Amino acid sequence: MIRFVKKFSGIGVSEIWFADKVSFADSFRLAAYTHVQKQSGKMIAVKHSSYTVENDIDRPVLEIFNGFSKTVQVEVKQAEKYGVECIFTDNISQFTTFYNDFAVSRKIDATSERRLQEMQPYLQLTIAMHKGQLLAAHSYLTDEAKGIVRLMHAASQRLSPGVDRQLTGRANKLLHYFDMVQFRQKGFTLYDFGGYAKDTIDLGLQGINKFKLSFGGKVTECKNYSSYPYYILRKAAAATGRLGGA
Repeated sequence: MIRFVKKFSGIGVSEIWFADKVSFADSFRLAAYTHVQKQSGKMIAVKHSSYTVENDIDRPVLEIFNGFSKTVQVEVKQAEKYGVECIFTDNISQFTTFYNDFAVSRKIDATSERRLQEMQPYLQLTIAMHKGQLLAAHSYLTDEAKGIVRLMHAASQRLSPGVDRQLTGRANKLLHYFDMVQFRQKGFTLYDFGGYAKDTIDLGLQGINKFKLSFGGKVTECKNYSSYPYYILRKAAAATGRLGGA
């Protein structure tokens, strides 16, 4: 289990991930539990399910790779052939700028350096580069005790003008593969793609679902709990556009 504090207009909110149980005391605090593992304990809360795609990375690297679709396998090899370089980074400022440019183009919530700093020490960032150009970037929330690594943000240059879209798409796939292998070497056993839009009729979300499943993972239900104070604050933050970058 990991626990950290996010702030909305100076108000601290506890986020708890991958817990084995919920706390009754958190019913009266600004607290949210995401992806509870065993659902033990009691909490007066708004309960809801979400879904994600999980990949077992506690197995040989070749077996992980062979679980990818043929298209992903080919594109990963092509990205390697073209010299795409994948690395870990601690440059939160660079990541934030890159991600927010992507968020504007996709019309999704932006983030902020403070939001990422709040995730420390559980935050990990990876990037894919080609000839000095940043093509793709991922952020992760990591629970070493549970062996779980969860994708929190993913961005690429695929929609940017003047960029080789094919190479960018391949670089992003290679980065996912790189991440799985590197986190496996660090002792993690489960790679969580960070969400799955179950039963969606949105064509864009269907495409994202298909992309995540092309790496060979399985859809998993997540049990989540939000205290009523947190639920109300989150709704207010979302309505005022402060959910991501505040």
